[in-house]
Amino acid sequence: MVYASHAKKRPHCLTLVRLFDSKILDMLELLVDSETVRTLSQFKNEKARVGLKPLLSFSGSAFDSPTANAYTLAKSMFLDMFKGPDVEKLDVEGLQYIMNFSVEEEENGGVKPMIRMRCYLIRTKKTNSNLPKVELEEMGPRLDFRVGRVKGADPDMLKEAMRKPKSTEAKTKKNIETDIIGDKIGRIHVGKQDLAQLQTRKMKGLKRSRDVADDEEAFAAADEMEIDTPVKADKRMRMEVS
Repeated sequence: MVYASHAKKRPHCLTLVRLFDSKILDMLELLVDSETVRTLSQFKNEKARVGLKPLLSFSGSAFDSPTANAYTLAKSMFLDMFKGPDVEKLDVEGLQYIMNFSVEEEENGGVKPMIRMRCYLIRTKKTNSNLPKVELEEMGPRLDFRVGRVKGADPDMLKEAMRKPKSTEAKTKKNIETDIIGDKIGRIHVGKQDLAQLQTRKMKGLKRSRDVADDEEAFAAADEMEIDTPVKADKRMRMEVS
């Protein structure tokens, strides 16, 4: 959540707030330098299309400090604010602009350095090689922030907020995988078998019923009678002739 306010003591103030379980997790106050503000309309050039994910770049050792400070908190909040929804794949053509946050080196006992935000349009040009030439063109907006008050997260609440539910964690099972369509495929490893000792079961579906067996025997007996009758008649004719 971003809360904008303007007061005499803190003019042009932006307060970045993150919530967890309907409670405030942490807060960061950024004071905008009104003299360096440049809007999108003040840059007369092409803009990136709406809905595209930006590239995020952070310059300065303060953002990568091993100890938590206002700048590491600002980096974490900027990432949550501008990263957009999580995606598995991203088209290269969709990488059209980059947001750069830079901070100068902090001097001992001096004023905290400002955070400078710049947005650049990514342009690619053809070259003689396979790799294109990449150029950056500032498209706005341009903002400079002074770090104000900071409220860090409670360690226990932060640990709970960073915990992943068990239901969302992908459980890997041995020899089980999912294909492109989404069907689950399992792999079974079977040892060498001796087919000579393989025991088979008699299926009831392969047995002949008694009625079918009786009908077949009756048909077989009738066929034998039809074959024997002409043979006996032939013998009688031979006896009469002789």
